[in-house]
Amino acid sequence: MTAASAAVAVGAGDGSTAAITAAVPGQAYPFTPNGALLDAFAARRGGPIGTGGKVAVAFRCDHHLNRFQSKLLPLHRQYGIPVTVAAMSQMFDLEHGPNGSANLSFPILQKLALENGLEVANHSSTHTDAPTAQRLREEIVYSRTALAKALPKLPIELFIPPGVGGTRYQGFAGGRSTASFQKYLAGRLIIQEHALSTGYVPGYWPMTGNPLDSMGNVHIGIENADYARRGPSFVHAAAQQGRGVCFMYHPSLMDDADLLAVEDLFAWCARERDQRRMEILTTSGLMMSSFNSFSRHNLLSRTASFKAGWNGWNGAAAKWALRSESGTTYARRGAGSAPLYKDVSTGLYAGSARQLLISMRSTTGIRAKIEILDPMAPGQFNVEKIVTLVPSTGFKPVHQYVVLPLVGSPTVRVRMSPLTGGELHLQEPRLLAA
Repeated sequence: MTAASAAVAVGAGDGSTAAITAAVPGQAYPFTPNGALLDAFAARRGGPIGTGGKVAVAFRCDHHLNRFQSKLLPLHRQYGIPVTVAAMSQMFDLEHGPNGSANLSFPILQKLALENGLEVANHSSTHTDAPTAQRLREEIVYSRTALAKALPKLPIELFIPPGVGGTRYQGFAGGRSTASFQKYLAGRLIIQEHALSTGYVPGYWPMTGNPLDSMGNVHIGIENADYARRGPSFVHAAAQQGRGVCFMYHPSLMDDADLLAVEDLFAWCARERDQRRMEILTTSGLMMSSFNSFSRHNLLSRTASFKAGWNGWNGAAAKWALRSESGTTYARRGAGSAPLYKDVSTGLYAGSARQLLISMRSTTGIRAKIEILDPMAPGQFNVEKIVTLVPSTGFKPVHQYVVLPLVGSPTVRVRMSPLTGGELHLQEPRLLAA
């Protein structure tokens, strides 16, 4: 364990500001985070996200949402991969044409985010230079305020500096070191308004469990097919260092060959995840990731096992049965079984990206529906995934990423419903911080 991760673990189990900042070394321009925002950021995810020695990757999309919706989002859905969207508060007014964003709106973006685990980050107002203090406030402060108002069910916690010319935000230049966030007015405004920020600090992402160790970290662009094909090599190099990777693309810069290469990378990442060699997180989740820890918040249960009984699930009433096989306990659907579900309070975890992970199998073949919904107001939040299981004796991991609504849905239900006859076996589902 590094000194930074030890500071989080010993100082405060939820990664409090006191513990986090204690690990930041002295600088000519000492970095001072917004303690309240950073505390909420860490608590929302339940503390550091342990990967148990597995490399973690994240993906980022920089605006140009027309092509994202038509070309990239279907791939994210197909392979079960979340993405952080770098959004400008004025992008729907400024980005027109096929490579723009005007086909969408903030209500549509919010719905897509909740249903697919899309984290939305502040990427400025207009993606232009800000040579004065007032212009910096417009691009950083006012933009975050506008995004938060337009997307009330999503937390706007992360800043992603835009690449601009001119004065480059009065010398800030995207944040080339942690000290940049204190030395320059742009950096100070960013931290005043956001828990964290990406930037242009070189290197792979630390994965210490201390999010400030990833402050200002840079991405690897994959909008070029050659770089996308090198994705596995970047991941392997990061894994050897116990670090992670954040990939980024601009949808408007990608042709068919680039899209095919990115799809190959998505497919490879999904296979690595299913083989338990990788975790796929949001950008914020990557900042909270801990390579050396196995602890990861599960909203559904601390135990994530049916071994002690139904653990709050309606299994007995729904006429499911618990079975054990080779040390694995699972729920078996019976004749006349009703849907299996569990309700949990979102509490301080509201607004967090989550990965629903269910290991499923059918010895006969079956179609089933997985839902994550607000049981009191399903019209406000209801995510569905249809799963087709072929006959098999082995369990298959099924993934669905969501964002828990920041407001309006204090309780969520996870529900599994068979859609056809046949055997259905489920290990206890987990709703993990992502």
